[in-house]
Amino acid sequence: MYLRDKALKFLKIKNVLLVIAGVFFLFAGAYNIISLFVYYSDDIDTAIHAKAMPGSIRWVVNAVMMLLIALFSRKLIGDARFYSSYFEGSLDGRISCKELSKITGKPRFIVYLELSFFRYIYMKKYTFVSIEGKTLIELYSKRTLCECKNCGAPIDKRIYFTGICSYCGSSDLFAKILSGDRFYSISNEVKKGYNKPDFYKSKSLDTKKNLFIAFVIICAAVCVLLAFVIGDDITKYNSKSYLTKTLLDPSNHLYSFELIKKQLMNLIIFSAILLLILLVLGIRRLLKIFFICEADSCASFFSKSEKPFIPTEEIPSIKAKGNKKMRRVRGALRNGYLANCTLEAHDDQMKVALAKKIVKDTCPSCASPIVDPVDENYTCQVCGNRIMGVIEKK
Repeated sequence: MYLRDKALKFLKIKNVLLVIAGVFFLFAGAYNIISLFVYYSDDIDTAIHAKAMPGSIRWVVNAVMMLLIALFSRKLIGDARFYSSYFEGSLDGRISCKELSKITGKPRFIVYLELSFFRYIYMKKYTFVSIEGKTLIELYSKRTLCECKNCGAPIDKRIYFTGICSYCGSSDLFAKILSGDRFYSISNEVKKGYNKPDFYKSKSLDTKKNLFIAFVIICAAVCVLLAFVIGDDITKYNSKSYLTKTLLDPSNHLYSFELIKKQLMNLIIFSAILLLILLVLGIRRLLKIFFICEADSCASFFSKSEKPFIPTEEIPSIKAKGNKKMRRVRGALRNGYLANCTLEAHDDQMKVALAKKIVKDTCPSCASPIVDPVDENYTCQVCGNRIMGVIEKK
């Protein structure tokens, strides 16, 4: 609702293409530059002024820019998705930067700068307003009504999910949201996740974990192999017997020790660059495994709760080692390894909201699809349920 979906799809495709092109040009450009310096090691000026040098430098510079743009763009898209999810789950029409700062762990001015920028590319339907000297994010025409699903009685929004209807005694409380001309409802399904850790894990979590572990093992094995190759080539580089044997070999087309050494150095450089790339990829995947392990731990803990909200300080990793471990919890959420839970701020306290169910463009009474834009007095064409009353924004 708050995301520019078409723009995000285009940007995601762009990022993939930039990463592929960036890796290729970085490898090719770096290899050419180092090879030139090795080949003309006795005449650096010739290497610097070689015809291939300017093009290779441009390749490296452009490749670094491509990779930085792609990585930065991926991070911003992830942040935009987080903000959008938080906006949808909020019952307030206005959200403070302080609240978002606490949830994201970012300084307030960073939150403000990101959301100011996102309005033009990634997100929509919100503005900034200043009230009593405080800058707030105002969501587009957002109105909220919390009520009992059983008897329809209105309730205070502070007790939805957790309270009891004072009229019929039901605990099936939920919220109805009207944002612009779109309607959705928020209810709670915490009972579905009780004693079911998989309910709070992403569907592909175990598959990703196995693939990441396999990838790290393969990277480690290839890195060890490349290290042996580099060590062997370095030994050959300083071995007179090997150089003599190669020089006298009839199939060899290199007619001096110097040329043989330069060929060996090119092989060493090629292997070293490949080793460096694999190390970076392996370390990145290893960090992802830490987030996956945190998701496993959190999912197991969340499944033991029958309450819709859990204070973050009760999460095992945070309880044991303090808020420094919030980074792992945020990483597990940001990477999508945890499902059916979000970080929220309630009365200045950080909590994890469990099993929130957001249903869009559907009547909460009969589940019939809403095909037309709605307003405050929309009536379901199938069951006649009045979806929204006229509500003041609070």
